[in-house]
Amino acid sequence: MTYWSVNFIFLGIAALVLLVAVLVRRPRGLFWGSLVASFVLLVVLTAIFDNLMIAAGIMTYTEHNISGVQIGLAPLEDFAYPFAGVLLLPALWLLLGGARQERSARDERRAGDGRGARGARTPEAEERGVRAE
Repeated sequence: MTYWSVNFIFLGIAALVLLVAVLVRRPRGLFWGSLVASFVLLVVLTAIFDNLMIAAGIMTYTEHNISGVQIGLAPLEDFAYPFAGVLLLPALWLLLGGARQERSARDERRAGDGRGARGARTPEAEERGVRAE
């Protein structure tokens, strides 16, 4: 079994979980920008540290299990793991309610300072003399 065979299984599962999360929770544009930025950052870090570890002899690969395509010394297959993480972790965050919990906490904080859920001043706050930030 090659590394790509294993990678396709995990990438497929991660993509499926992300698809379900997107269909269920409908994330906004910032979500997608964050995914792209995270992926770019992780690719750069993976390229740097994989190359250092391979050059130091910490990791080795058998030639018949890799495709032969490399970024520096790192086989292309190694970049599937950060990609799977970028797909799976935000998807689980969406599915487990992370964004909803953050939004609820922010709304509660705003309600406490006399502003409504969208930051607007409430009539009660005007009467108490609460100033906007």
